[in-house]
Amino acid sequence: MANIVMTNACNLKCPYCFANEFVNHDKDSISFEMFKEAAEFILGDNKGHIGLIGGEPLLHPEFKECISYLLDNRNVKSITIYTNAVLAEKYYNELAAEKVRLLINCNSPADMGDAAFAKMSANIHELVVNRHMKDRITLGINMYKADFEYDYIVKLLLTYKYDHVRVSITVPNCEEGKNRSAVDDFIAIKPRMKAFFHTLLKYGIQPRFDCNKFPVCLWDDSDKAEFAGYYVDKKDELYMQMLNVECNPVIDITPDLTAIRCFGMSDCSKESIRDYRNIEELRHYYLNEFDAYKFNTVCDKKCVNCYNRKTMHCTGGCLSYKVSAITELRNAAAELMNNG
Repeated sequence: MANIVMTNACNLKCPYCFANEFVNHDKDSISFEMFKEAAEFILGDNKGHIGLIGGEPLLHPEFKECISYLLDNRNVKSITIYTNAVLAEKYYNELAAEKVRLLINCNSPADMGDAAFAKMSANIHELVVNRHMKDRITLGINMYKADFEYDYIVKLLLTYKYDHVRVSITVPNCEEGKNRSAVDDFIAIKPRMKAFFHTLLKYGIQPRFDCNKFPVCLWDDSDKAEFAGYYVDKKDELYMQMLNVECNPVIDITPDLTAIRCFGMSDCSKESIRDYRNIEELRHYYLNEFDAYKFNTVCDKKCVNCYNRKTMHCTGGCLSYKVSAITELRNAAAELMNNG
């Protein structure tokens, strides 16, 4: 699935914002005509799934027109909206439509403010309880520092009897955060993350990793034994995530119809969708030009002789940690072809 960046504007200022290059630097929103062009480009893969992101997508001045266009489109099977849900009351009817899925990013009251947290919570209640959307809503948390808070989301998950939660270790959101060892970041957050996972699993809630998964090598045998009691079998979410860490192109289309592989790679992967016939061609471009090097570059010397890297089981976390290495290898390959 690919996403359309509805607007660069956001009503929050998350300290870890993964779209830091774009969000709130301007208030650009995609025009309705360009929105339709981007949507048709994405739908060209015949899978029928499309994502709406931001900023905060509900801030788009023509959000109702855009969502209605997708709801009326017979080629659209599902629409996933990535939102903080603070403004959801403006669009209850549209959000409750059968095709719509919501991934609600839940920040702590300390990060988003008590008033915004209260509005988010009230909107989650309305959508889950009164609009019967529980099975089409996923709650998520971004783990962005070594002492991140999580009690608030556990309470939300228990209140609405959820058995899963989307979790992500935040990716570097500025230049100084990239091109350095990801291992150090993961080791720093590991104790708190494990405590969080124990709390979740105790209540029968499965943590499901999204972006920037924890490297395979940092789940040692003692960690696996520690969590083994929670597994029903070896197909359980957490167990599988301990065995394989890969990063694939997401493809986000910005308001000017420029596509990026993902926000973590945005500074070196900008392409106009008008230069490609369909979304699959663009995806193949990213796989060839960037992902071809994801197992052949490292962000830490510890990864050089890693079995999991060599056997393509682990990329070592987000590719943004090794943007420079990937770019250098790409340039070397291009020079070799040009001189061949």
